[in-house]
Amino acid sequence: MTNLSNQTNFYETGKAVSEYLLFHYGSKEDLFFQGIGPTEALDFAQRCGKLHANFDIERKRALDLGCAVGGSSFAMTESFDEVVGIDFSHALVEAATRLGRLTKMEISISVEGELKRKTSIALPEGSNPARAKFLQGDAMNLDPNLRTFDFVLMANLIDRLPDPAQCLEAIPGFLNANGLLAITSPYTWLTKYTPKEKWLGGYTINGTSIRACDRLVELLSPNFRFIEERNLPFLIKEHERKNQYSIAHATLWQKL
Repeated sequence: MTNLSNQTNFYETGKAVSEYLLFHYGSKEDLFFQGIGPTEALDFAQRCGKLHANFDIERKRALDLGCAVGGSSFAMTESFDEVVGIDFSHALVEAATRLGRLTKMEISISVEGELKRKTSIALPEGSNPARAKFLQGDAMNLDPNLRTFDFVLMANLIDRLPDPAQCLEAIPGFLNANGLLAITSPYTWLTKYTPKEKWLGGYTINGTSIRACDRLVELLSPNFRFIEERNLPFLIKEHERKNQYSIAHATLWQKL
């Protein structure tokens, strides 16, 4: 769920790998302190990987663009013959590949300050890791040799791209007719990832508020039919007593 062609440092660190492995595969016991926490925010990656579930589409090939450590990709393997996960971070791609090979791993997670503890993670039951492959790549410059897909997921990616509109303009070329596109984002626009002039929303023009959800309609309507929207809460744990709670806006689109 990352793709930083203008910045790689955090997403190549052991801290990022640990946090994202816990985010994608962590148990309730590891994510919540003494059982306290919002249960609706659990299993975000798996929920994203199943956004296609209620739609009548082909289930041959799926693309998880900005896959991070692969939680959504492995969820897709339950119903797709082939799943390709792509992320700009070498470290996150390597972690996803390793977990797919081992199916379970021991990771170190933060407790307080420099204190850490070990815990175990595993692929969710029902995953078919043989159907998934992970590649390091740039969402801003996708390889045409990837060919086309029946489902493309862009989970929490667009607000980490240097030019999200440019990326979205290329996506139709990677989707089959009637294919499904799912985009999720909390729309956390930050200049360290996206120059302000490239933000899809979060600013005003002549007193009018520009919102990313409206810009998505503008950018995607020529090639897609809007289907529905959902709110998807998620939780990223920083240490024992600190979690980031966010609500991603999910929009689903069918290619014309």
